[in-house]
Amino acid sequence: MPESIGTKKIIQGEDIILLVDEKTTLHATSHTLKVDLEMKELRTKDTNGKEKAPGDISWSVDGDGLVVLDDSIENAHSSEDLLGIVLSKKLVDVVIKSPLTGLAKMYTGKAYITTFSLSTPAGDNATYSYALTGSGNLTPADNPQP
Repeated sequence: MPESIGTKKIIQGEDIILLVDEKTTLHATSHTLKVDLEMKELRTKDTNGKEKAPGDISWSVDGDGLVVLDDSIENAHSSEDLLGIVLSKKLVDVVIKSPLTGLAKMYTGKAYITTFSLSTPAGDNATYSYALTGSGNLTPADNPQP
């Protein structure tokens, strides 16, 4: 739930979720959305210096989670599921959204899981990390409110 400071609501990380093929990632600890706008350089014989113009947009999502065996959670990808998606080279549907009232947009697109890593340090929690690389547009849409 968001933290309130006066009339402001501070959104917590757990208030924004990532869905891969309509499922969350099991015991996720973080997600990072990155959107890049390529800048093309324009230079002619009539200009001094380089001018810039917008080009293509690329996007990606990085995620981390704990490796947990938890049969009580339905509709979630385990770390093994994510590795299986990488190995199958499957194009997945991605949705980034929040169930909170006031966050009016959600973002959808298609992506490949292009990186998966498993960390198993002695005496500590096993964790996994992955990266999704967008294929095509990341599209904003109205976020249906609960």
